[in-house]
Amino acid sequence: MSSRPREVRASRLWTIEEAESLLSTLNGVLSARIVARPGGEVEEVHVLTTEAVAPKLTVRNVESALLAHFDLAMDHRKISVAQTSRAIPEATAWNVPPVSLVVEKEPARQLDRVLFKDQRIETENAHRIRVTVSIEWTGETYEGVAAGPNLPKGRLEATAGATLKAIEAAAEAARQVRDADAAPVVLALEGVKEVEAFERRFVLVSVHGMRGRTVVTLAGAAAVAANPEQSVVFATLEATDRWVRGTNH
Repeated sequence: MSSRPREVRASRLWTIEEAESLLSTLNGVLSARIVARPGGEVEEVHVLTTEAVAPKLTVRNVESALLAHFDLAMDHRKISVAQTSRAIPEATAWNVPPVSLVVEKEPARQLDRVLFKDQRIETENAHRIRVTVSIEWTGETYEGVAAGPNLPKGRLEATAGATLKAIEAAAEAARQVRDADAAPVVLALEGVKEVEAFERRFVLVSVHGMRGRTVVTLAGAAAVAANPEQSVVFATLEATDRWVRGTNH
Protein backbone atom coordinates (compact mmCIF):
# COMPACT_ATOMS: atom_id res chain seq x y z
CA MET A 1 0.00 0.00 0.00
CA SER A 2 1.44 3.38 -0.95
CA SER A 3 1.74 5.96 1.77
CA ARG A 4 -0.51 8.98 1.79
CA PRO A 5 1.04 11.83 -0.23
CA ARG A 6 2.15 14.83 1.69
CA GLU A 7 0.72 18.27 1.23
CA VAL A 8 3.37 20.69 -0.01
CA ARG A 9 3.26 23.90 1.97
CA ALA A 10 5.65 26.55 3.24
CA SER A 11 5.98 24.80 6.61
CA ARG A 12 7.53 21.34 6.71
CA LEU A 13 5.38 18.34 7.59
CA TRP A 14 6.21 14.94 8.98
CA THR A 15 4.21 11.79 9.52
CA ILE A 16 3.92 9.46 12.48
CA GLU A 17 5.13 6.66 10.21
CA GLU A 18 8.32 8.59 9.44
CA ALA A 19 8.99 9.21 13.13
CA GLU A 20 8.37 5.56 14.05
CA SER A 21 10.63 4.45 11.22
CA LEU A 22 13.37 6.76 12.49
CA LEU A 23 13.10 5.46 16.06
CA SER A 24 13.26 1.86 14.81
CA THR A 25 16.76 2.58 13.46
CA LEU A 26 18.15 3.53 16.88
CA ASN A 27 20.60 1.21 18.58
CA GLY A 28 18.80 -1.66 20.34
CA VAL A 29 15.28 -0.60 19.27
CA LEU A 30 13.16 -3.42 17.85
CA SER A 31 9.97 -1.46 17.30
CA ALA A 32 8.44 1.92 18.06
CA ARG A 33 4.92 3.26 18.38
CA ILE A 34 3.86 6.91 18.69
CA VAL A 35 0.45 7.86 20.09
CA ALA A 36 -0.85 11.28 19.05
CA ARG A 37 -3.97 13.26 19.80
CA PRO A 38 -6.42 14.03 16.98
CA GLY A 39 -4.94 17.54 16.72
CA GLY A 40 -1.49 16.11 16.08
CA GLU A 41 0.21 16.62 19.46
CA VAL A 42 2.37 13.63 20.40
CA GLU A 43 1.06 12.19 23.66
CA GLU A 44 3.13 9.02 24.17
CA VAL A 45 6.12 7.24 22.65
CA HIS A 46 6.54 3.50 23.28
CA VAL A 47 9.68 1.65 22.24
CA LEU A 48 10.56 -2.02 22.52
CA THR A 49 14.29 -2.70 22.85
CA THR A 50 16.80 -5.45 23.41
CA GLU A 51 18.69 -5.64 26.68
CA ALA A 52 21.84 -4.33 25.01
CA VAL A 53 20.99 -0.67 25.70
CA ALA A 54 19.95 0.77 29.07
CA PRO A 55 16.43 2.26 29.16
CA LYS A 56 17.71 5.70 30.23
CA LEU A 57 20.07 5.81 27.26
CA THR A 58 17.23 4.75 24.94
CA VAL A 59 15.08 7.62 26.27
CA ARG A 60 17.88 10.10 25.58
CA ASN A 61 18.39 8.65 22.11
CA VAL A 62 14.68 9.01 21.34
CA GLU A 63 14.65 12.62 22.56
CA SER A 64 17.74 13.50 20.51
CA ALA A 65 16.52 11.79 17.34
CA LEU A 66 13.10 13.45 17.35
CA LEU A 67 14.59 16.85 18.08
CA ALA A 68 17.33 16.59 15.46
CA HIS A 69 15.19 15.17 12.63
CA PHE A 70 11.77 16.75 13.23
CA ASP A 71 12.49 19.62 15.66
CA LEU A 72 10.14 17.85 18.09
CA ALA A 73 11.06 18.30 21.77
CA MET A 74 9.66 15.45 23.88
CA ASP A 75 9.13 15.36 27.63
CA HIS A 76 11.10 12.31 28.80
CA ARG A 77 8.14 11.32 31.00
CA LYS A 78 6.13 10.61 27.84
CA ILE A 79 8.65 8.03 26.60
CA SER A 80 8.26 4.45 27.85
CA VAL A 81 10.78 1.69 27.22
CA ALA A 82 10.08 -2.04 27.35
CA GLN A 83 12.89 -4.56 27.06
CA THR A 84 12.88 -8.09 25.76
CA SER A 85 15.52 -10.79 25.48
CA ARG A 86 13.93 -12.10 22.29
CA ALA A 87 14.07 -10.54 18.84
CA ILE A 88 10.61 -9.72 17.48
CA PRO A 89 9.91 -9.47 13.76
CA GLU A 90 9.30 -5.87 12.85
CA ALA A 91 6.04 -6.63 11.04
CA THR A 92 4.45 -8.18 14.12
CA ALA A 93 6.02 -6.21 16.93
CA TRP A 94 2.95 -4.15 17.76
CA ASN A 95 0.31 -5.79 15.56
CA VAL A 96 -1.35 -2.43 14.78
CA PRO A 97 -2.15 -0.85 11.41
CA PRO A 98 0.17 1.92 10.21
CA VAL A 99 -0.82 5.43 11.18
CA SER A 100 -0.99 8.03 8.42
CA LEU A 101 -1.60 11.06 10.64
CA VAL A 102 0.20 14.14 9.33
CA VAL A 103 1.58 16.51 11.94
CA GLU A 104 2.70 20.08 11.33
CA LYS A 105 5.70 21.13 13.34
CA GLU A 106 5.20 23.81 15.96
CA PRO A 107 7.69 26.66 16.13
CA ALA A 108 10.69 25.55 18.17
CA ARG A 109 10.12 28.28 20.76
CA GLN A 110 6.81 26.63 21.72
CA LEU A 111 8.41 23.27 22.42
CA ASP A 112 10.45 24.16 25.50
CA ARG A 113 8.18 22.62 28.11
CA VAL A 114 8.50 23.39 31.81
CA LEU A 115 9.65 20.17 33.53
CA PHE A 116 9.29 19.08 37.15
CA LYS A 117 12.58 18.28 38.90
CA ASP A 118 12.11 18.05 42.65
CA GLN A 119 9.82 18.83 45.57
CA ARG A 120 10.69 19.01 49.28
CA ILE A 121 8.53 19.54 52.34
CA GLU A 122 10.13 20.62 55.61
CA THR A 123 8.48 21.19 58.98
CA GLU A 124 9.07 24.72 60.27
CA ASN A 125 7.33 24.10 63.59
CA ALA A 126 4.48 22.02 64.95
CA HIS A 127 1.91 23.86 62.85
CA ARG A 128 3.65 25.07 59.67
CA ILE A 129 5.49 23.52 56.75
CA ARG A 130 7.82 24.91 54.10
CA VAL A 131 7.60 23.61 50.52
CA THR A 132 10.33 23.96 47.89
CA VAL A 133 9.62 23.06 44.25
CA SER A 134 12.31 22.87 41.54
CA ILE A 135 11.53 23.03 37.82
CA GLU A 136 13.61 23.03 34.67
CA TRP A 137 13.07 25.27 31.67
CA THR A 138 15.36 25.63 28.64
CA GLY A 139 18.09 23.79 30.50
CA GLU A 140 18.04 26.00 33.60
CA THR A 141 16.73 25.13 37.08
CA TYR A 142 14.42 27.43 39.05
CA GLU A 143 13.09 27.12 42.60
CA GLY A 144 10.02 28.41 44.37
CA VAL A 145 9.34 28.38 48.10
CA ALA A 146 6.07 28.76 49.99
CA ALA A 147 4.91 28.13 53.54
CA GLY A 148 1.55 27.11 54.94
CA PRO A 149 -0.28 25.42 57.79
CA ASN A 150 0.58 21.77 58.36
CA LEU A 151 -2.88 20.60 57.36
CA PRO A 152 -3.95 18.55 54.32
CA LYS A 153 -5.33 21.53 52.41
CA GLY A 154 -2.52 23.81 53.59
CA ARG A 155 0.10 21.39 52.26
CA LEU A 156 -1.57 21.30 48.85
CA GLU A 157 -1.93 25.08 48.63
CA ALA A 158 1.67 25.65 49.74
CA THR A 159 2.88 23.19 47.10
CA ALA A 160 0.89 24.96 44.37
CA GLY A 161 2.20 28.32 45.59
CA ALA A 162 5.82 27.14 45.53
CA THR A 163 5.32 25.80 42.00
CA LEU A 164 3.90 29.12 40.82
CA LYS A 165 6.87 31.01 42.29
CA ALA A 166 9.28 28.72 40.48
CA ILE A 167 7.40 29.29 37.21
CA GLU A 168 7.42 33.06 37.78
CA ALA A 169 11.19 32.91 38.30
CA ALA A 170 11.61 31.04 35.02
CA ALA A 171 9.33 33.48 33.17
CA GLU A 172 11.24 36.45 34.61
CA ALA A 173 14.57 35.02 33.46
CA ALA A 174 13.13 34.57 29.97
CA ARG A 175 11.76 38.13 29.99
CA GLN A 176 15.16 39.58 30.90
CA VAL A 177 16.76 37.74 27.98
CA ARG A 178 14.07 38.30 25.35
CA ASP A 179 12.40 41.62 26.20
CA ALA A 180 13.24 43.32 29.48
CA ASP A 181 10.74 46.10 28.73
CA ALA A 182 7.79 43.68 28.56
CA ALA A 183 5.44 43.36 31.51
CA PRO A 184 6.37 40.55 33.93
CA VAL A 185 4.27 37.41 34.34
CA VAL A 186 2.35 37.24 37.63
CA LEU A 187 0.62 34.04 38.77
CA ALA A 188 -1.89 33.96 41.63
CA LEU A 189 -3.38 30.79 43.05
CA GLU A 190 -7.17 30.77 43.10
CA GLY A 191 -7.53 27.37 44.76
CA VAL A 192 -6.65 23.69 44.99
CA LYS A 193 -9.23 20.97 45.39
CA GLU A 194 -9.33 17.18 45.44
CA VAL A 195 -12.30 15.68 43.59
CA GLU A 196 -13.48 12.15 42.83
CA ALA A 197 -14.41 11.07 39.31
CA PHE A 198 -14.34 7.80 37.37
CA GLU A 199 -13.63 5.95 40.62
CA ARG A 200 -10.38 7.86 41.05
CA ARG A 201 -9.25 10.98 42.88
CA PHE A 202 -7.92 14.02 41.06
CA VAL A 203 -6.35 17.31 42.07
CA LEU A 204 -7.72 20.44 40.40
CA VAL A 205 -5.72 23.67 40.43
CA SER A 206 -7.06 27.07 39.34
CA VAL A 207 -4.67 29.96 38.70
CA HIS A 208 -5.02 33.59 37.62
CA GLY A 209 -2.37 34.52 35.07
CA MET A 210 -1.58 38.20 34.67
CA ARG A 211 0.68 40.12 32.32
CA GLY A 212 0.17 43.82 31.87
CA ARG A 213 -3.57 44.34 31.41
CA THR A 214 -4.17 40.74 30.39
CA VAL A 215 -5.78 38.52 33.03
CA VAL A 216 -6.69 34.90 32.29
CA THR A 217 -7.99 32.00 34.35
CA LEU A 218 -5.97 28.82 33.98
CA ALA A 219 -6.81 25.33 35.22
CA GLY A 220 -5.04 21.99 35.41
CA ALA A 221 -5.76 18.50 36.73
CA ALA A 222 -3.73 15.45 37.71
CA ALA A 223 -4.59 12.05 39.12
CA VAL A 224 -3.70 11.65 42.78
CA ALA A 225 -0.94 9.08 43.23
CA ALA A 226 0.98 8.05 46.33
CA ASN A 227 2.26 11.61 46.72
CA PRO A 228 -0.67 14.10 46.58
CA GLU A 229 1.67 17.10 46.76
CA GLN A 230 3.53 15.94 43.65
CA SER A 231 0.18 15.59 41.88
CA VAL A 232 -0.44 19.25 42.76
CA VAL A 233 2.85 20.19 41.07
CA PHE A 234 1.81 18.36 37.89
CA ALA A 235 -1.65 19.95 37.89
CA THR A 236 -0.14 23.43 38.42
CA LEU A 237 2.32 22.91 35.57
CA GLU A 238 -0.49 21.72 33.31
CA ALA A 239 -2.50 24.84 34.13
CA THR A 240 0.29 27.33 33.46
CA ASP A 241 2.83 25.79 31.07
CA ARG A 242 1.32 26.66 27.69
CA TRP A 243 0.23 30.15 28.72
CA VAL A 244 3.59 31.07 30.26
CA ARG A 245 5.49 29.77 27.24
CA GLY A 246 3.15 31.66 24.94
CA THR A 247 3.78 34.96 26.74
CA ASN A 248 7.55 34.50 26.53
CA HIS A 249 8.07 33.45 22.92
